[in-house]
Amino acid sequence: MHKIEPMILHLLQEIPYVAFPNLPREGEEAIEMMLTHMDSAPIGSEACIHLSGILTTLEGGYQDPPGEEMRLAVAKGEKHPKRPSDFSIEAGSYHFLQLPIAPQSDLITRRLETLLSDGPSLIYLRVLKESVVELVIQLLYRP
Repeated sequence: MHKIEPMILHLLQEIPYVAFPNLPREGEEAIEMMLTHMDSAPIGSEACIHLSGILTTLEGGYQDPPGEEMRLAVAKGEKHPKRPSDFSIEAGSYHFLQLPIAPQSDLITRRLETLLSDGPSLIYLRVLKESVVELVIQLLYRP
């Protein structure tokens, strides 16, 4: 397996999420729950799990697809309208990886363990639903 080099991502605004009810503490179980949620979510939805470096779930949630107001704000480069949230990825600089793997909890867990074995202590795992059959898997963590 070749090493993927992270890019730096500068978030100018927080990314808010509504909490998943009854999110498992074990990372692989939480990832499985998130992927199951995304199966039935509309295109444009996203979900995120905040994990410790030992893959314990700290928090997790989802966000529905952006509405017209959000799309216009993004297109104009304006501040995004406030969305309901229980937790957020805070604005700031992060290392960013987009993982070229199938959206399966065991594959994601193994890849996280490999990539982050001596890395950061806190990780955000994002899943974005780009089409009916395509999920994008991203990692954000502090440099």
